Amino acid sequence: MKKLILFPFLLFSVMAFSQQFGKLYVVAKSGLNMRTSPSIKADVVDIIPYGTAIEIKNENEELKSFVSENMMGFWQKVTYKDKSGYILDSYLIPWEVPDLATVKEFGDYLKQVTKPFGKKLTVREMNTNLMEENGWQISKQLYENGAEWQHNSGYEYGADIYFLPGFSIQQGFLLLRLIPEFSNAIGENDAFPNKDVKTTRDEKEFTIKVDKEMFGDNPWYKKIDIEYEDGAYYMLQLFTIDNQLVISFGSGV
Repeated sequence: MKKLILFPFLLFSVMAFSQQFGKLYVVAKSGLNMRTSPSIKADVVDIIPYGTAIEIKNENEELKSFVSENMMGFWQKVTYKDKSGYILDSYLIPWEVPDLATVKEFGDYLKQVTKPFGKKLTVREMNTNLMEENGWQISKQLYENGAEWQHNSGYEYGADIYFLPGFSIQQGFLLLRLIPEFSNAIGENDAFPNKDVKTTRDEKEFTIKVDKEMFGDNPWYKKIDIEYEDGAYYMLQLFTIDNQLVISFGSGV
């Protein structure tokens, strides 16, 4: 009985989180095509530039889905420059997009879109000379938009962890694809990873692990791990806790 109840609940959660409404921002670098009808074959009315804010309204209509770069999205009717048409919402994110000229690391992006809320908290501080003897340190910073940054460090290991309210794993992937700090883990033209794979790029071996569950034709992505070696061992993880995306990027030897 519990499984019968849980399945429709999870399916509703997957569909609901995939469809976001309100003000969202175009994250496609080349712009987002607005078409005459909800079809990839329909004529292009206009191209909405990167970074444009678009209002997505909940019209309670049945939306058509479409998969692009392994990402499921829905055709949404929008208005831009007094024109109406349909766009794929899989190329929209809930925060302003990174300034491509100035944002090189995730910390730069946080500076662009928000401000610190209170002082940075250091949970435990150790003399770096003692790190080899199981020393460790965690620093935390909250932000006005609800984001959180954590830095964990220990002997020959460090990781930055970010909590982003309102982001899906797909949206997080598109965001990181724009930030040079993550360019070794996610190439500029990489599609969203939808299955486990081992591959080689620039003579580096990559292991990609995808934890997902299918509800009919709809995938529910639980976690994505991208691991590789480049002098040190690196791991990038994306997963969600309730309505927050968690990004963890760490390295060690």
